[in-house]
Amino acid sequence: MTYLIFQATMLLPTVSASPIGQAVGPTDLSLLDWNGWGIEMRVGVLWLLVAVIVGIVVWWLLPWIRNNWLKGYRTKAVKLTFKGVEWDICLDTETRRVAHQAWVEIKSRKVGLPFEEGLDVIVEVYNSWYQLFGVLRDLAKSIPADRLQDCEDTRNLVALLMRALNEGLRPHLTKWQAKFRRWYDSAVASDDNKAKSPQEIQQLYPLYNELVADLRKVSDEFVRFADSLEKIVKDGK
Repeated sequence: MTYLIFQATMLLPTVSASPIGQAVGPTDLSLLDWNGWGIEMRVGVLWLLVAVIVGIVVWWLLPWIRNNWLKGYRTKAVKLTFKGVEWDICLDTETRRVAHQAWVEIKSRKVGLPFEEGLDVIVEVYNSWYQLFGVLRDLAKSIPADRLQDCEDTRNLVALLMRALNEGLRPHLTKWQAKFRRWYDSAVASDDNKAKSPQEIQQLYPLYNELVADLRKVSDEFVRFADSLEKIVKDGK
């Protein structure tokens, strides 16, 4: 048994350090020797130092590599336009996810559909717009802060979504919503309008034509914006 153990140990690789007291120069490659299975490896002070330096440089360059060199592996840029401002956004998993959720929220609400006079009720349209504000804000907040910091394309997409809210919906709502709601609540409560439908009542608003014209402009802009998002969602073309 002892003989077998001895024979087995002879097959194991051997590791030896440089002899104690032997001076090791900066270029000495025999600080640590490894021999076994027909392979010989020698590691010296210089190689250890080089490995440490390379590791530090790679760690320091990782953000730049991720944001610049690796960006070439994304799909081609897609153009998104809202109110005359055009953005080129390169697609990856996260930007496609954000675009998909935004597209679903817009297309499933009245803001993503053309306004149909005689069918749509303006107060319901305003309610849908208000809900969209909260949904898109939550979508923006769901993106990790480090992702927004490191990825310019995700930042651009989020900025475009916020622009759509603040420059698309907000101006119309600020100008029309409060005045129309106050008038509409009073008109609905009037005995003269008991037999009228909501669509018929809203057409009695003194500035109805001006309001609807502005509302149509907002809806049409969001329909085009949703179409751009759909291209990202489906094929990135």
